[in-house]
Amino acid sequence: MARKPEHEQSHVIEEIESIAERAAEWIRDHLPLTIAALVIVVGGAAAISALAVHQAREAETAADAFDQVTAEFMRRMGADPDALMVPELANPDAAAAIRNEFSEQFGAVAEAYAGTVAAALARLEQGNLAAAAGKTDAAIAIWQGAFDDLDGNPNFQAIVEQRIAQAHEDETRWLEAAESYARAAAVESYPLRHWALAEAARCLEQAGEIERARELALKLATDAPDLVLPQHLSALLAELRQIPVP
Repeated sequence: MARKPEHEQSHVIEEIESIAERAAEWIRDHLPLTIAALVIVVGGAAAISALAVHQAREAETAADAFDQVTAEFMRRMGADPDALMVPELANPDAAAAIRNEFSEQFGAVAEAYAGTVAAALARLEQGNLAAAAGKTDAAIAIWQGAFDDLDGNPNFQAIVEQRIAQAHEDETRWLEAAESYARAAAVESYPLRHWALAEAARCLEQAGEIERARELALKLATDAPDLVLPQHLSALLAELRQIPVP
């Protein structure tokens, strides 16, 4: 699958930053674009590093391997290789079989090219396929393994933490979800950090941790007073801020 030119990549990251301020549900509904941002943020950092020639070649080979598996997966699912969303096949059993097959292929890329951007992306995709199959705990374990491929990159960590938070939330593990959202929000350079903090407050409220949720709501009012969120989330934060101090 052909990679986008630099000017198109720049446009994507600018769009992500803009949407972060306008639509708090963006990351869940457009996860592939968030992954595209990861390529830009992490891949860009790798590009300016003092890598040996052999390491650069390995990274390119890894990227090609990831692209090939991704393109073939999209083709098998009936989508254009450059499509952002994976369509659902009419036959659920066939879709499940394809996801299982490509979960193994993405895992193989991650193992073969450990420590590269492509390996981290392969882990993300492998986890997505596990989650789609209802294997939430397996997906979380896979995503946590992605940290080892690009240890120390804060934006990468925030993206993965937010994905893990969503998985916990899907299982109504409110405290675990809140903790992951909070870790994502703690990354100052992460464009969606304030939205992640709002989601952490919501999950804490769901868990019955009202005072902690209130503290986050007050922090958001101070740190990001102009943040635009979905109506239900804005209303919840406003309600939490009105709770009197014990």
